Amino acid sequence: MPAPATYLVTGGAGFIGSHLADALLGQGHTVLVLDDLSTGARANLAAAWSDPRLRFVRGSVLDARLADELTACCDTVVHLAPVTGAIGAAALRHGRRLLIAAADGRGEAASGATVVRHGDTVGPRQSPGHATLLTRLVRRAVAGDPLVVHGDGTRVCRFLDVADAVDALLALLDRPGAAGADFDIAGSEEITVMALAERTLARSGGTSAVRHYPYVVDRVPHEAYAKAVRPFDTAPLRELTGWRPARSLDDILDAAIARARAEAPVVLPGLREPAASPAGQHLG
Repeated sequence: MPAPATYLVTGGAGFIGSHLADALLGQGHTVLVLDDLSTGARANLAAAWSDPRLRFVRGSVLDARLADELTACCDTVVHLAPVTGAIGAAALRHGRRLLIAAADGRGEAASGATVVRHGDTVGPRQSPGHATLLTRLVRRAVAGDPLVVHGDGTRVCRFLDVADAVDALLALLDRPGAAGADFDIAGSEEITVMALAERTLARSGGTSAVRHYPYVVDRVPHEAYAKAVRPFDTAPLRELTGWRPARSLDDILDAAIARARAEAPVVLPGLREPAASPAGQHLG
């Protein structure tokens, strides 16, 4: 168990951030959470709210003065908020260790930060607006609604339980050798979207139909979009820390199905037939 320290977790009332805050408190650390609640919620910290080692500050990482004040009070900064803001500069100025989640997994490592890129992560506290494909398929299967598969369903995806994602973050925070390097945190099992839809129906006992729709991202057909996305590579993380996901895809599916059955019904957006256009044609 690492010696008690003080961690600043930006975005700490969000999905992954709140689970990380719980884990750090469980290790005996003090946690400062900075969150503007634009995507997070105080309810995500309900289990830890009465812990005297938790301090919640509602504010923005774009507030340079606040970022500087909180960074000066901590030993390590874990920046999970969706915007960079002033945190990186404050951590550098105060000589604090920095772990930062970046969309492309590159750039900040040159300044000595540990950079992580998260793959599709699933678990409790994930807001409906940021639900992964797996979660959306599960909710539709449980509700008896048609399962939506974009394109021909051959796109490959990987999913990770949030508890495994937090274990990876803790492992990196415990390794001084992680400084100045970037790491992907993602699931290990690859599955096509169509196979995922079929497995979701099988494990939930659902009888919903599967409907195909064109896959277009910002008017770009999926085939072109997919070629521009750097694939996840968890080998550097595994080699440094020995981390491997403890939960299988079936474990993740079963837990998601149980949550969907326990939740109040979610109103899902209706489906519209897309207008026929060159941009709407699937190329895969």
